[in-house]
Amino acid sequence: MSILSYLALLLTPLFFLVQAQDCLAAACPSKETIQQKVVETFKQNISVIKIQHSAVPGLCEIQVNLKGQNRILYTDPKGEFLITGQIFKASDGTNITKEAIADLNRFTDSDLRRLEDLTVFTVGSKGEIVYFVTDPQCPYCHRAEKIVAHMAEAGEIQLKVLLFPLSFHKGAKEQCISVICDNKGLEGLHSGYKSENQCQEGKDKIEDTLRFLQQKGITGVPTYIFTDGKYHSGVLKEQAMKKRLGSKDKTAPSTRSIDGS
Repeated sequence: MSILSYLALLLTPLFFLVQAQDCLAAACPSKETIQQKVVETFKQNISVIKIQHSAVPGLCEIQVNLKGQNRILYTDPKGEFLITGQIFKASDGTNITKEAIADLNRFTDSDLRRLEDLTVFTVGSKGEIVYFVTDPQCPYCHRAEKIVAHMAEAGEIQLKVLLFPLSFHKGAKEQCISVICDNKGLEGLHSGYKSENQCQEGKDKIEDTLRFLQQKGITGVPTYIFTDGKYHSGVLKEQAMKKRLGSKDKTAPSTRSIDGS
């Protein structure tokens, strides 16, 4: 066998590998094509915002808006399939879909100012600001509350609490309204405080909080919202919190805009 023939034999698999990679990197369907297919498939007024390659080779990510909420769908390069659900990275359990939705719904400077208006009470006066979304009947929230309250009392964070009662927790909304109307703060939240005081101010704040956060893609608790505009749903241990605070995107919205200073 000649040297040229030998080299050709060696390079043939490489050629097909490059071709395969090119196929995986094939262009995604047009926004117009996917818009039509999404509406026809789901029979709802869904607006396609953007379509791009996803973190998974060969899969395209579709950013959509449904009733004011930004969501993620997936499709193949030909647009023959529409896929709902979440994608996890097997190596470390990262929820790729969840992270994409959080980035899509990233809080702007004006959104952060809105969170200030919806804050029910604050724990601590020093450190990084963290908005903490909780429900008085959520057991995971109770675990998270102990961690963040400890950090706030130690001067590591300023904890700003928003109340987000889940619809399937009977009486949770009334508890939240009572905590606001009777100004019971963290102690009232921890003790499951509830009274007959269902003042209009409390009702309005809870409804406004539910509406605003749901529009930003938040549907569960506990949720942490950071001043870089990103949020995380699910309990964060103290070390994970410290790591998250230390790695915030410095190009993101600043804390200066929150209080106007």
